[in-house]
Amino acid sequence: MTDLNIKNLSYVDNFKHSVLGNFVNFSGRASRSEYWRFVAVTIVIGSVFTLLRFIFGHSFLGSLFNLLFFVYTCAIFLPSLGIVVRRLHDINKSGWFLLIEFIPIIGFIYVFYLLAKPGDMGDNKYGSPTNYEVITAEEAARTGLKETPSESMDQKAMIVCICLWVLNIWISFLAL
Repeated sequence: MTDLNIKNLSYVDNFKHSVLGNFVNFSGRASRSEYWRFVAVTIVIGSVFTLLRFIFGHSFLGSLFNLLFFVYTCAIFLPSLGIVVRRLHDINKSGWFLLIEFIPIIGFIYVFYLLAKPGDMGDNKYGSPTNYEVITAEEAARTGLKETPSESMDQKAMIVCICLWVLNIWISFLAL
């Protein structure tokens, strides 16, 4: 198997690598695509749990899905924290900048801006930028990985994730 840290992975492959391969990695850098592909899969999984919890309400199955969602949230906490810290490193910021998020409204907006900002092109105090290799159809067939998504696919995924995020909020309010 090739070194996955230098590959421009698909959504699911990136998520699996971030959760299993970089479980508690707080050093180095994570590109914008690596971070946002992880977030996209996390939003989709969270949306499925939210929908199932809403459908089954206060029944036994609803409670079971609440428990499973809690276990899932605990399981991805450290990988999520690790990828956020590495993403901040990519723009030459300390992982401690994440604490700015505790400033109401403004903190969230500023951290969101930092996470969406392009990474440093050259070396910074956290290392060199990774030159991600695109996974072609031939390499995908050889390695079992999925092909690297195109930029238009990333844009479509972003729109779907925003819609799912809004839907999650709406369903959460309906469930109250």
